[in-house]
Amino acid sequence: MRYLRFVINNYRAISGPLEIDVEKRSLTPIIGINESGKTTILHAIFAFDSLNDKLNDGRHLRDTANLYRTAPLPSSVQAELEVSRSDLMEAVAALEAADADAKAWWATIRRKRSKLPTKIHVTRHLNTLKYSLDTIPLNHDVYGGRLAGEILRRAPYILFFDDFRDKVDEKIEIPATAGQEATGWLAIIEQLFRQTDKQLSVFQLATLEERQRKSVLAKVQRKLNETLTREWANFRLDDRDALEISVDFVVEAAPNNQQRFFIKLDIVETDASGDKHFFFVSDRSKGFFWFFNFVMKLEFNPKVIEDDDKNTIYLLDEPGSYLHASAQSKLCKKLRSLSDRNRVIYCTHSHYLLDPDVIPLSAIRVADKDPNGNINLTPIFAHKGNILDRRSAFQPVVDALRIKPFILDLTNERVVITEGISDYFALEIFRSGRPIGILPSVGAESIKYYVSLMLAWQVQFWALWDNDEDGRRCHGDATRLFGTEIASRRFRLIPKTDENAKRILQDLFDGPDIRMIREELSLPSNSGFDKTISALYYSPRRAELVGRISGATKSRFEELFTSLELA
Repeated sequence: MRYLRFVINNYRAISGPLEIDVEKRSLTPIIGINESGKTTILHAIFAFDSLNDKLNDGRHLRDTANLYRTAPLPSSVQAELEVSRSDLMEAVAALEAADADAKAWWATIRRKRSKLPTKIHVTRHLNTLKYSLDTIPLNHDVYGGRLAGEILRRAPYILFFDDFRDKVDEKIEIPATAGQEATGWLAIIEQLFRQTDKQLSVFQLATLEERQRKSVLAKVQRKLNETLTREWANFRLDDRDALEISVDFVVEAAPNNQQRFFIKLDIVETDASGDKHFFFVSDRSKGFFWFFNFVMKLEFNPKVIEDDDKNTIYLLDEPGSYLHASAQSKLCKKLRSLSDRNRVIYCTHSHYLLDPDVIPLSAIRVADKDPNGNINLTPIFAHKGNILDRRSAFQPVVDALRIKPFILDLTNERVVITEGISDYFALEIFRSGRPIGILPSVGAESIKYYVSLMLAWQVQFWALWDNDEDGRRCHGDATRLFGTEIASRRFRLIPKTDENAKRILQDLFDGPDIRMIREELSLPSNSGFDKTISALYYSPRRAELVGRISGATKSRFEELFTSLELA
């Protein structure tokens, strides 16, 4: 069984229908300015599964009404699931066992429909917290909802990872009442025990003889430290090669001669003299606190059965906010790897979590609010809106696309300075192994600042402007600033055939070539040149599609490289 898509209606500022397709995209980063609704989208998906009702401090189920409406409509989240016949029949059997009258209803369904559906739609109505089964003819006011609940008990889990504000208790109490269900951090510790040995349980500790208990705790502690140390190699926050966490059993006196039992976790640090020092997890840095929470909830989440981590929905709100740059870069790869078997949706402001070599640009979605306050979610290549808000929302992507520091990469090469990142993409695509570096500026006006650096570093360079009014003006300003001798050797305008016409870099492409790229990469037909060329640059099919570009386009770029004395 797996989730295919979610549709959100009237949840807080989401009027909807807002759809998140997890069948087509196993990895969905969401960007947007503050208060654009990114977290709201995650909360809505998390609210779909009733197993999550007591988690996240219940924040996702509070104040769900859309206050942008004068008469708010009921909030709901619908999911489409792919269900096998065996999964459906197991759910039916459980329903019939709980309610004998349901047998007659199911018999009626089977008479009406010999072939059972493989895709079903389940809606959770957040005002009542009840389910309805919307797949006809399975729908029924009572039994349809109950069957939906049975189906969801067998569905993949929906897990939420926020910024981990929930504090790790210094001592985690083990209830004395036998059979009491483990929740919160106790449930995570119980999963740690189960993964250490399927015969172990944290609830056994109070009944064990002291030497047996010490043996169990030593075994569990080794499993925990091996797991944390393995992940520490990915997120290294300091110079330690390994982590050491102590796991202890604590007994405290309680009223009426009773006893209370606790699990206690401490970080153990060994100084240069070999002495050990013990700290609470919450005493460490925010980065370490995030790391510990993330690994514990990922590796020992009680909802995920060992060796069955598949098709789980992972929702992450600003993951890695407290990690340094290199750790965030490693987290980016971790999220991509996690999406190979599962579905990962995360919100971020960090360009380290949008590395285009790891995260496909086409996967990114932009959250924003329209003039009426409604939250929308748009593919990055189709996003439209106020230019100031767009710059702010897209800033992490712009940062992610920047070139490595050119002082390290370009000082021993011939460098072409371009007006912007799109020019960089185009020249990189067609440079055909030429030993040159391409340095994008941030507009025609800014090229002159990079010229100063190239001169100071004695790097051989060419400055390239569009042959339009703005480009010619900036070319003239730079000529007056640096002199005609440098300008004649180093400054260039994009060649054009008609003296009265203009030519910018995108004019070097034939129109049919641009249309072909859009179609092959499934971009909207009205996508601008900037979005089209960036999608081509980062596409795994780039070599194939460049091979299909017309000879006319390629010859124009050859003419351009010739004008730069780089042919």
